[in-house]
Amino acid sequence: MKTFNHSELGDFLEDETFRLWLLGKATPGLAQEWEEFPYRYPEKAATFRKAQETLRAIQGDTFVLPSAKVRQNIRQIMEAIEPVSVSQPVVWYQMPIWRWAAAAMVLLGVTWFSWQQNRLDANTSARLYQQLVATAESPLEEVTNTTFRSQLVMLSDGSSVLLQPNSRISYAKQFNQHTKREIYLTGEAFFEVAKNPEKPFFVYADNLITKVLGTSFTVRANGESEVDVIVKTGKVSVFTRSDKERVEKQQSKQLTGLVLTPNQRVQFDEVGNRLLRSLVDSPTVLDMPIQQSMFEFGNTPITQVFASLERAYGVEIVFDAEVMKNCYLTASLDDEPLFEKLNMICQTLDAQYEQMDGKILISSKGCQ
Repeated sequence: MKTFNHSELGDFLEDETFRLWLLGKATPGLAQEWEEFPYRYPEKAATFRKAQETLRAIQGDTFVLPSAKVRQNIRQIMEAIEPVSVSQPVVWYQMPIWRWAAAAMVLLGVTWFSWQQNRLDANTSARLYQQLVATAESPLEEVTNTTFRSQLVMLSDGSSVLLQPNSRISYAKQFNQHTKREIYLTGEAFFEVAKNPEKPFFVYADNLITKVLGTSFTVRANGESEVDVIVKTGKVSVFTRSDKERVEKQQSKQLTGLVLTPNQRVQFDEVGNRLLRSLVDSPTVLDMPIQQSMFEFGNTPITQVFASLERAYGVEIVFDAEVMKNCYLTASLDDEPLFEKLNMICQTLDAQYEQMDGKILISSKGCQ
């Protein structure tokens, strides 16, 4: 593992491995370490980003020069932006013209860097997307939706991607000929994945990795809100790129880590560097293969009512069956959303509900 003693801008700029990583030529192991750097050392993240932008601005010629020349150019850049003490004031018209030109260039450069930083900070997802694509091991195809409507992308394995406006995906040109099916995303897309347990399907978006064997789900990483994954059918596994067990979770034939089921979502909390699971805002009834669920209850035991809701929405409802053994419900709940159903049930039975970790928790004192 690489030892990082970087604290100043120059430490990053003079590190050859940093430059190789930014150019997309670092080894997979080293690339992973640089990708995880801002999460392992959050106090150095701002300097880390400035170093990235500085090298991107000068990468036209710098990267092809010998290492010694690169270091020399970087030192000159650092010296140019350091403040210079002046013993006596100099009248502007006495200043040599080359100094005026240099001052103008420095001012222009500072302004440009500030604009670039603000633009990239406004869309972190796009920046991380470029980094991920640069580290891909095989040639990629990219699809960008520049229209105002959804764009359907069909993949060679039978899967499909409904790409939303202002979104991009990249995937291997020989998509179905690799041991893993991998897609890189910035923006928002709905995935319907052809089932193939031997070739797990991965979506890399921002700091999240979503792993599925065959299901449908939405990933949103547009830099304007929290990154989240929403499941429609089946199950998906979600973990972060900085997860210490990331490699094991990717290589496992099973879905491990934080597993989502239908009507559940997960959001990435960047401040706490953790995943938060919850229910979607408006859970929908799952497609039933034989018949649609009916919610006509006539003096029905509450255990059966909750069982019907669990089957229909794929949501686990936790309650004390012993305390509520004398609770019965008579109601017609066909047209109401799930949370409206729960409100009506709880009002009728003098109970309360809350959602926690993608589950519904019912608290009640029982019924007479």
